[in-house]
Amino acid sequence: MDTALVLIRHGLTDWNLAGRLQGRTDIPLNDTGREQARGVGRELAGQGFSLVLASPLVRAQETAALIAQELNIDTGRPVPELIERGFGPLEGRIMAEVSDEESAALRDQLEPIAHILNRAIPALLNLCEEHAGKKVAVVSHGATMRVIRDALAGTKLPRGVENGEIIQIDIQRLKELAEELELVSC
Repeated sequence: MDTALVLIRHGLTDWNLAGRLQGRTDIPLNDTGREQARGVGRELAGQGFSLVLASPLVRAQETAALIAQELNIDTGRPVPELIERGFGPLEGRIMAEVSDEESAALRDQLEPIAHILNRAIPALLNLCEEHAGKKVAVVSHGATMRVIRDALAGTKLPRGVENGEIIQIDIQRLKELAEELELVSC
């Protein structure tokens, strides 16, 4: 079997529901998010996945555990490089209440996109090497996944990543992107 990797956004939280920016604040899933996670597990059933990994944040870990339970497979060690983007002083804020001016003024306090790519791309490649010949699902977060997805596509796509969304990773393109960005590759 060829190595395969998918990224999955964690299930819904109360902060997602309120439009509140979570970032690295450790917010648990709500009941809808738990059902979304189980639904992802059912969707992936029969596809040969052997492991579910996740960012260390509780919402990602809980999503991974529920997916793995549906698939009757194991979860593995946390993948800290796939944690959510750091949003600094915007974390906990309802984004609809943040003006464009305030957002622009705080932009330099957010984790830069280049930092996300510098931590996430090598981690994904290492997972491919570590789990060669296996299908692995990795639960991450909306902003981190959006940055990875857009970098792989070579353009900023107009929509975000929904809770429970699954993104298939083109491993060859991931390797090319690592070379383009002069990141360590496996």
